[in-house]
Amino acid sequence: MQKSSKSIIKVTIILFCFIFNSSVANSKDEVILALEKKMTKVFPTLKFDKIRKTEVENIYEIHYGGAIIYITYDGKYIFEGGNLQRVEKEGKSFVFTNLTEISASMGRKNLLDQIKDESLFVYGNSEKKFISVVTDIDCPYCRKFHKDIPIYIESGVKVKYLVLTRKKSSKEKVISAWCSNNRNSAFTSLNNKEKIPKSNCNNPIQAQQDIISSLGVSSTPTIYLPDGTLILGYKKPKEIIEKLEN
Repeated sequence: MQKSSKSIIKVTIILFCFIFNSSVANSKDEVILALEKKMTKVFPTLKFDKIRKTEVENIYEIHYGGAIIYITYDGKYIFEGGNLQRVEKEGKSFVFTNLTEISASMGRKNLLDQIKDESLFVYGNSEKKFISVVTDIDCPYCRKFHKDIPIYIESGVKVKYLVLTRKKSSKEKVISAWCSNNRNSAFTSLNNKEKIPKSNCNNPIQAQQDIISSLGVSSTPTIYLPDGTLILGYKKPKEIIEKLEN
């Protein structure tokens, strides 16, 4: 009788484990099926190769072509290309909110807001509309941007320059412009590839390099809107001004 009871208990435990494991497997399958269904709606033009669970709890891996994106089990958040995005349905379509970029913009804004105009090359005097620009006197597209300065000023947009100096000779030229009697005129001359008299004085050019490094700038021109939004490369004034007004 005692032996029989032990056998019953053993069988019960085995059945329980089997049922439990089966239910877990089924629940995993249900999550994957639900994600497949949602992803078909979110990305109707993409063909997914497979969706599988990762080692991180509630995070799934989606393969399509040679690319991979990560998604939460409920399909509300996607991690792709270093960006965390929230997925929300609006009407019949889905809207993506780049949470990483929002956070990064706030960080850039906080850093740029600490810089006083007195330590920058500033063109224009508007307090309402302005852009911060990392420029380089040796960069052709930066020189092209500088030719647009009159358009920005006429449109009531102040341009605040931080100058990236990759070469010692360039840094010396920028310092000379800063220390001249008319620094804006001298800096414009440098952008026109003209020579200016050598000069030296206390200057913020190295401090600008430190800020540029903190911003993680690797190419120029790099443009920042007042809210920290990042715009890479040369853009026509109309496009930048429209972004400021939106």
